[in-house]
Amino acid sequence: MGSVNGAEALKALYALQEKDLEIDRLRAEAESLPEELVALHGQVEALEERLTNLLERRAELEREYNRHSLDIEDLSAKEKQAEEEQKRAQSAREQTQYENRIQQIKDRIRELLELSTPIMEAMENLEAEIAQVEEELAALKPRLQELLEANRARVEELEAAIAAKVEERTAMAAAIPAQILKEYEAIRRARRGTGVARMAVQGQVYRCEGCSVVLPTHVAQKVVRGQVVRCPSCGRLLWKGE
Repeated sequence: MGSVNGAEALKALYALQEKDLEIDRLRAEAESLPEELVALHGQVEALEERLTNLLERRAELEREYNRHSLDIEDLSAKEKQAEEEQKRAQSAREQTQYENRIQQIKDRIRELLELSTPIMEAMENLEAEIAQVEEELAALKPRLQELLEANRARVEELEAAIAAKVEERTAMAAAIPAQILKEYEAIRRARRGTGVARMAVQGQVYRCEGCSVVLPTHVAQKVVRGQVVRCPSCGRLLWKGE
């Protein structure tokens, strides 16, 4: 690799990298969401979760209230039946037994009614809270929809720009030798975006701009001659610049 004179290839490669970085920036911008959209989406999600919890709690209370109502209905029927049977009682003992039975039923009905009262109150409070959350959601969702539509249009515009840049990039890559292009792309993947770095000159000191490490003299000399060499520290391809 060191014997290859790739000055022009490296120059083209550096320009290609600028295009790649530009594409990366556009893609990152397309993937990022506006702060207002993120914040509002979070608000709506939190309210929707709260509403779900409230509705589940209401359903639980309704089931509990309905159980009590059915029990009361059943006990009321039994009370009525016991009263009818009491009328047909033949002895004082039977009368007393029915009275005790009827009283037990009445006591149980009273207990269930006492249990049902706080459930009804809790349900009424939940209805008010549910209505409030639904009102808040109704107020926020139109703005959320506006922001989503605006973001969709923004992303579409960026994707069109990316497609144009990718087309330009393809044309640029076609002019670069396949082997050095392949090497650059492998390094770029490994180095999170940059596969070629310029060599900075400070007096008699030569540094890799990719990692700021001072380059050995023999490496710097090869770079100056336009040979294709890699930084011994970070592994990026080195270009002498213009």
